[in-house]
Amino acid sequence: MHRYIDVLKKNDLFTGICTENIGKILDYFDARLRVFDDGDYIFKSNNELNRIAVFIDGKAQIINEDFLGNATTLSQVGKGDIFGEVHSLLPYDTPTVSVVALCRTTVIFIDIDCILTPIQDISDCQSQLRSNLMRIMARKLLNNARKLEHISRRSTRQKLLSYFTEQMNTHHSPAFDIPFSRQQLADYLAVDRSAMSSELSKMQRDGLIHYNLNHFELIPEDECVS
Repeated sequence: MHRYIDVLKKNDLFTGICTENIGKILDYFDARLRVFDDGDYIFKSNNELNRIAVFIDGKAQIINEDFLGNATTLSQVGKGDIFGEVHSLLPYDTPTVSVVALCRTTVIFIDIDCILTPIQDISDCQSQLRSNLMRIMARKLLNNARKLEHISRRSTRQKLLSYFTEQMNTHHSPAFDIPFSRQQLADYLAVDRSAMSSELSKMQRDGLIHYNLNHFELIPEDECVS
């Protein structure tokens, strides 16, 4: 477990906490390490969750499954991300989503109660963890608001342009890579994949964008084909 401390130091949850104290946290908080293979459920929907999942490496997708087993991808998580902080704080509100590994993925689970319940020897660390956790939750709330802004647009083109504009602003460049496959992007924007692929082709033909696989570039208006 302690061999991952250098990785945890780079995680937002442990910002401002020294190496020695991260080791103490792992010991005091009964941290548990698990490794998942491609396709494994890291977390299954409608199960009670009282631990925060800290992703050490690998990648997973957060999905929503209907009663027929059809899955819709909501987002992805990977190295440096955490999952379960909100539902851990609301133990009677079980998550309606599942988390599935997309490759071999290592996760450390930390008991939320240990963060909230004062422990004299590491009280300063706990305070820092709570502050970090609040910032992480605020950032996720903002990201969810941005997603809602994208999917509230009327047309598939408007949804794509809204998302691409956000990516351009995030990367500070009109050229960027997105973290989604075509199906995952369609799921994220709540559109039909075929319709979206057709719209992407039209947007490229109209000179609005260039793209190759997951690499996109927005074309300035004065360079667009009229």
